[in-house]
Amino acid sequence: MHKRNSILKLTAIAVFSALVITYCSIGRSANAFSAGAPNGRTGAPALGAFPSELTCVGCHSSFVLNSGPGVLSISGLPATYTANQEVTITISLNQADRAKFGFEATMLDDLGRRAGDLTATDTANTQVINGTGNFSGRQYITHTAAGNVPNGTNQNTWTFKWKAPAQNVGRVTLYVSGNAANGNGNNAADYIYVTNASSQAAVPPLPQVAAVSAASFGGTLTSESIAALFGMNLANNNASATTLPLPTTLGGVAVKVKDNLGTERDAGLFFAGKGQINYLMPANTAAGLATVTVLRDGTAIASGNVPVDTVAPALFSANSNGAGIAAAVLVRIKANGDRTFETISQFDQAQNRQVATPIDLGAETDQLILVLFGTGLRANTALSTTTCQIGGTSAEVLFTGAVPGFAGLDQVNVRIPRSLAGRGNVNVALTIATKAANTVSINVR
Repeated sequence: MHKRNSILKLTAIAVFSALVITYCSIGRSANAFSAGAPNGRTGAPALGAFPSELTCVGCHSSFVLNSGPGVLSISGLPATYTANQEVTITISLNQADRAKFGFEATMLDDLGRRAGDLTATDTANTQVINGTGNFSGRQYITHTAAGNVPNGTNQNTWTFKWKAPAQNVGRVTLYVSGNAANGNGNNAADYIYVTNASSQAAVPPLPQVAAVSAASFGGTLTSESIAALFGMNLANNNASATTLPLPTTLGGVAVKVKDNLGTERDAGLFFAGKGQINYLMPANTAAGLATVTVLRDGTAIASGNVPVDTVAPALFSANSNGAGIAAAVLVRIKANGDRTFETISQFDQAQNRQVATPIDLGAETDQLILVLFGTGLRANTALSTTTCQIGGTSAEVLFTGAVPGFAGLDQVNVRIPRSLAGRGNVNVALTIATKAANTVSINVR
């Protein structure tokens, strides 16, 4: 009985040994794999419905995975890819005192599916094989019999092409295994390595919007200036702010401004519509090129760049087009100190627009102060650098600064020269720190 049990044990050991030999010999010994590795040996992890792949350590088990002095590397895979993009990829395996080098690679998305197409461009040294069993549907590229011979000092390299998927599948990863073999004809004393590299789907550029001053429609803005964005399908419906401080979201729309120093801030919104958004450039936005991004329901839908300066004077016009009659009021100061406020424009129904109301200079003792409304000039701290020409005549600038209680709105107070009497329509040209505002006009009787 004891002898029979011993025979059974020996038989079981023999069968187990035979299975191991079969597993690591029929297409699994060093010599058998010299013509290419079997599929499913890249060490790719379990992804989606796919189980994890084996590595060659199962048979070449003398050393722990990635424990040798060699280096397995990937080059040529871009950080981002576009649909159907073709790139050349090179796999390199370096280790001293090795007689043979082999590899296998596969490109997968995050669900474990084949991602794009692998093509053997050097068919003498590489070949493409299809996955089977659990890895059916995957594609692999591996060495050939000629491709396992070192092609340099202590190294081998393999080059092939990868064509990206025809549509965005998110991140894709190239999983690679390599064998630095001693060429002794068996599985012993070979070093196995695995590595991987990923590429993200390139984000398509956002539709562009034009970011300008809401007063002049000029291209330079400042911190706390009133700005406008023009684009397509920016909002689902029109929405306007009704409170101060301004909301940062209107109808699901938001605007973010990233300044030249990389700081991103939310912009206050005056109005959000399908084709236009009026907003307030955030306080402390640094000078330089800023990026303005429109978000709808939390998703970025459009973007644009705009230069930001410390001062960028812009004047509002009565017809909201940055030209023609100024958006302004006239302050008349009598000799006794009495003050009256007068309009300088009125709406003409026939023309469907604002037209000039002639300014009567009145008595010689009257002082007439033109209060111009604008934006982008509140940071001006020196009237000595501020000039105004009305009808080509120098006009004294009395004040520049913010209008209290109005977000982003600035004003300029200018004394109207009495020498303009009878001139009719005259241009108003304002310059602050050598920066010219858009030209508006008034009419002087």
